Amino acid sequence: MNRSKIIGATALATVMTAGAAQAEMSIGGFVEGYLNDGGNGMSQAFGTNSIYVSYSDSLDNGMGVSAAMSIYSTNILTAVSIDTGMGTVSLGNNRDSAVDKNDGNPACFSLGACGSAELGAWNDGDTVSGNSIGYSNSMGGLDFMITRGMEGANVDPVMSYAVGTSIMGATVKAGVSSIDYKDTTQDIDPSFVTASYSIAGLNLGYGMYDNDDGNEETTMGVGTSMGGFDMGIQFASLDASTDKDMTEISVNKSMGAMSFGVDYTDTDEAGGTTNDTENWRFYYIIGF
Repeated sequence: MNRSKIIGATALATVMTAGAAQAEMSIGGFVEGYLNDGGNGMSQAFGTNSIYVSYSDSLDNGMGVSAAMSIYSTNILTAVSIDTGMGTVSLGNNRDSAVDKNDGNPACFSLGACGSAELGAWNDGDTVSGNSIGYSNSMGGLDFMITRGMEGANVDPVMSYAVGTSIMGATVKAGVSSIDYKDTTQDIDPSFVTASYSIAGLNLGYGMYDNDDGNEETTMGVGTSMGGFDMGIQFASLDASTDKDMTEISVNKSMGAMSFGVDYTDTDEAGGTTNDTENWRFYYIIGF
């Protein structure tokens, strides 16, 4: 995904023409690349090259409005949020499902490879949702989000729900998506639960991702900082038609605008050693 400075400059100029006294604008981005060695020689690739432009202002009635543009390759994705005072309504063509927005894996400590489930084909409801409409709010110590996807040729609008809270110092999140198909494809309600907790300089993480189709993954990890380095280890186990286990060790170093990281990943598949893998990956990220 190639970054476009021309598009970024045009977006920046457009945003700045608003000129309202209380308006705020920011522009940033990053480049992520890596060298990879899976035992068959070294390769290199870019994870992403992106520019992000955001703008926020107040409406005449006191409501807040913001727009964010993600610019990469030939794509411009725009998200619009309206703060109504009783929650935030989200629109645009860059709206994640509520589950996708909240299912990040707190047991992962890699610089560039952290997402949600590590080993299974986790279905967070985002792809089949299309451009979702979302509502989020905080109430009684709970942060919650609800999204409704668009109807597709073979799928009904996907409803996705997520909630997060803090319990005795632990951050806990959970969510579920309801995916109902119009054809003979099996309807599913994939769900997740994550928890993170910090104690005595250690960051503990847990995640459970249930695809509701016989595919369930559990992951646990612990991370810390030592001698100016961030490091962590993650263990993941997939319970599916073919079981898998994974161990990942990550060591990262931040140097201001640039960060480096090294991951060692060992994956074992049940039924023999044919599909077992060992992989080394060196990450570099430059942000601005």
